[in-house]
Amino acid sequence: MNTIEKLLKKSMIAMTVLSLAGCTLGKKDESVHQVNDGTYTGIGTGYNGYITVSVGFRDGKLTNVSVFDQTETKSVSQAALEKIPEYVVNNQSLNVDVSTGATVTSRGVLEAIGNAITAANGNVDDWQKDCIGQNEEKVIQEKSDVTVVGGGVAGIATVLRLQQQGYKTTLIEKDSELGGSLRYQANGGQIVAGSTSIEDTVSSADLLAQDITTLSGETNNPALTQLLTENIGETVDWESKILGITFDKKQGFIQTEGISGSAVLGFDETSGKIDELLRKEVQVSGSNVYTNTGIVGLRYNSDGKITGVTAKKANGDIVETYSDYVVLATGSSAGNLNLVAESDRTSHYLGLTTNTGDSLILANNEEHPYQIEENNAAVYNYLGFNVRDITLDTFAANTSILSKGLMLVNNSGQRFVDESLAYNEISDAIQNQNNASAYLVMNASNFETWKKTLLSMALLTEPEEKFLEGEYAILPYRGDNLLEAAESADLDPEAVLGSVAIRNDEINALDSTSKLGTLNPGEPVCIIPLSKYRYETTGGLKVNEQLNLLDGSGNPITNIYAAGSVAGNVFGDRMPSGAGLAWAFVSGKYVADQIIADKSAE
Repeated sequence: MNTIEKLLKKSMIAMTVLSLAGCTLGKKDESVHQVNDGTYTGIGTGYNGYITVSVGFRDGKLTNVSVFDQTETKSVSQAALEKIPEYVVNNQSLNVDVSTGATVTSRGVLEAIGNAITAANGNVDDWQKDCIGQNEEKVIQEKSDVTVVGGGVAGIATVLRLQQQGYKTTLIEKDSELGGSLRYQANGGQIVAGSTSIEDTVSSADLLAQDITTLSGETNNPALTQLLTENIGETVDWESKILGITFDKKQGFIQTEGISGSAVLGFDETSGKIDELLRKEVQVSGSNVYTNTGIVGLRYNSDGKITGVTAKKANGDIVETYSDYVVLATGSSAGNLNLVAESDRTSHYLGLTTNTGDSLILANNEEHPYQIEENNAAVYNYLGFNVRDITLDTFAANTSILSKGLMLVNNSGQRFVDESLAYNEISDAIQNQNNASAYLVMNASNFETWKKTLLSMALLTEPEEKFLEGEYAILPYRGDNLLEAAESADLDPEAVLGSVAIRNDEINALDSTSKLGTLNPGEPVCIIPLSKYRYETTGGLKVNEQLNLLDGSGNPITNIYAAGSVAGNVFGDRMPSGAGLAWAFVSGKYVADQIIADKSAE
């Protein structure tokens, strides 16, 4: 039996005693206990895995508790991980208030502390002073017409549309700020097909449904695809005229695999980033906004009707909303390995750590009987550079030195794709390589330009940014020439040299309009390993054609909606670039309009 198994076995015994003790004293209440001095480790089982704590004892008292390893969901569990150790130390008791909405995490922390007490030759039964009620959480009650859970594009669109029409909203967002995936995916652009105000040459929406169906291999939801195409033109016009979103007409239409004609435009951010624009719009809208706050569950009245949600702030406060309608816009579940296919779990993840599928987790709770789509497909996009579990999108960085010379080769040293192709086309080519990996080859003189662009496009925390800007953080394979660099990367030097020679000949044979520059094999060379990453999931909660959630019997729940990535499965197994943002705006506005129509009919 290994150490972890022994500790867990002891902790199970300890927690059995704890559960039997309840709120009564196990023994005489003593301020000093029989326990060894020193620091001991304890392990408990939380919601997502093990929770490990370090516990200090001195002169028969518990002096400190720190959680140093855990995989719990941020925001909802944060208060439990921080407050429960504090309660235990302050009260010298394991019988303390648990954290609402994070009961399993709370019990895991208590289990781990009890484990440490046992390891220090203490008796868990001695630490059962009744302290329930000493640390009750503050409850904030919020009344509004609609509660929107999720502050990404879909949630923001829902809120802004409702507020503009005079309806009061409460917006719950688990992250520290609003914006969602828009904060790191805006450079992919948005489908604007069907708009009457963006560009005279924009494609009609008629071909869009056919394109989505063909690209997905008919795995998409036809009804929801039709909802997208029927409403996209009006929605894009609303974005432009009412929200003040501008599109980059100078850059022109972005050629996107699977989408016909002139359909995708990038955002014009010369006057500010689009996520910042939308955050400001929400700030002035008058909506009640709670960030660093995660949903715990739905709230019901005595008749079983949904009347709002219970959410939890990172500081432990409880937020109870009272609303006629609830909109779940909790986004992708790609950040939760338990909610993606097993075949996708070895891929790197690029996206917000808060994309953990909260609505899908709730749907698995029998207290909330709504349904989940059967197929959740992970969406991949382009190439990522990964270091210390930080994944960065390299598209913009690669584009920045395209004319100066770069090449993509596979594990065999063979060039396998035109580096100037669109996102998804290169992504598909990589998927066909060994282990879905690739190597970026460039002259070392271009590396700093590449790195600067790479970091400028990344969504990073301050510690991550500081680390990546260090001299040795992004350390590619290097050599004084191509052959030496290939050897350092454990690639076949002759194969790479041959691929460069062929590629250079092809480029030299083209006219001066070629987007690609040549590589000089005799100068210093860098080789950087890249791989595809997952950033999104398609498919979430089952909905009807009005985006109402379906209950356990398949009937629509008329006052609860889904919007954005979590709503149905518009795109099936594949999603074209720019489609995710288009669906977020369309579904958010559409849900708001459904609610407005319902309220008007009352």
